[in-house]
Formats: sequence, structure tokens, C-alpha cells
Amino acid sequence: MSDDLDNVIPLFREEPNERIKREMAESWEISFIEAGQSLSNPETATSARVAIKVMSHFVRGHYEVGHITEEQRDSLLWWLGTGTYAADELHK
Repeated sequence: MSDDLDNVIPLFREEPNERIKREMAESWEISFIEAGQSLSNPETATSARVAIKVMSHFVRGHYEVGHITEEQRDSLLWWLGTGTYAADELHK
């Protein structure tokens, strides 16, 4: 057996949704870093959670008045949820 990386067996299999969620969380963090902030800062993470909560209300409101479909609502809420996930995970 060699030390070649191709021989490494992952101990945990990452499901496709988990990979996408992780990549989205990384995208959130990159966006904050580009703005001179980091979600690892507790104050920034709290601000992000508040902004995401407000945006989620907007999305639900647009759905309630028929401006977006249920599928669009769910997709947007999932995307916003990755921001909350990023704020929670990067703050640890």
C-alpha cells in the first residue's frame, strides 16, 4: 500500500446536499471577507442572522401575495438558511 492520496478512504461520506450546503456557507464567508468582515466575528454573525431573518420575511411575503411560487420560496429560504448555517458554524 502506498501513501498516494488516491488510496485514502474517506471515513465520512458527504451527501450531495451537505456538500452544496458547505459550499454555500463558504460563499457566504467569502462575501463577508470581501467586505472586510468575517462570520467568525460574533457581532458580524449576529448581524448576518438578523439580515437573513428579515430577507426570509420578505421571501415569505412575496409568496403569500403570489409574486413567487412555492418552489421559488422554498429554494430562496434554503439558500438563506445556508447563511444562517454559515454564521452558526463559523462562529464556533
